[in-house]
Amino acid sequence: MRKRILGAAAILLFWLVSCDNGSLGNSDVDQGDEENTLVCLGDSLTAGYGAGVPGEDDKTKSYPAYLRKKVNIPVVNAGVSGDTTALGLARLREDVLSKNPRIVIIELGANDLFQGVSLTTTANNLRSIINLVSGEKRKIYVAKFYTEKVAREMLRWANITDSNVQNLLIAQYDTMFGSLAVGGGVEIIEDIWSGVWGIHMSDIVHPNGKGYEIMAENYFTALEPYLRAEGLLK
Repeated sequence: MRKRILGAAAILLFWLVSCDNGSLGNSDVDQGDEENTLVCLGDSLTAGYGAGVPGEDDKTKSYPAYLRKKVNIPVVNAGVSGDTTALGLARLREDVLSKNPRIVIIELGANDLFQGVSLTTTANNLRSIINLVSGEKRKIYVAKFYTEKVAREMLRWANITDSNVQNLLIAQYDTMFGSLAVGGGVEIIEDIWSGVWGIHMSDIVHPNGKGYEIMAENYFTALEPYLRAEGLLK
């Protein structure tokens, strides 16, 4: 089973892992006071891969760019295409902590899965990111990069049609993400794909510009209660 799963990972890597068009310190931030920023740490789904020209990042049409229109604090796009959790952790101080974040959204893990990184390593990296980001007045969200439907379609494309194997993989990642919220202080965003997947896409696994706009609405739905309570809505 392990060989089969790793084989699927290699196939899916061609689809999901974009070229690393970014570099360390490649964050975009609104002009103005950088206190109390909203920082979006992630991979190609944060960097806006395919939002404008297919195969290229376009942060001006990324989900953080659309969130900027709804909040009254600066929004930093700290997305780098191709990033694993290890790469996100490596640039955390420069691209996230240096921005004085009030809110941090973490969207990482897909590239770990499809590069065959162990689930234990992925979980440890995400916990390290959360621990370093955590602060008394800091709100943290962790976005799942998949839903059950998305995961099953990806696995079917990779010729993994055995429902037991699919169930195992999905359950393992569900358990990992659920464990990140244990102890409080972290909220899991369960579905960033509603209204996007298979509808507004630039390629098999990346949204187009309209897709990222809808994806931003999904993020906003999760963030809105906190933003409203803290007076951070426009």
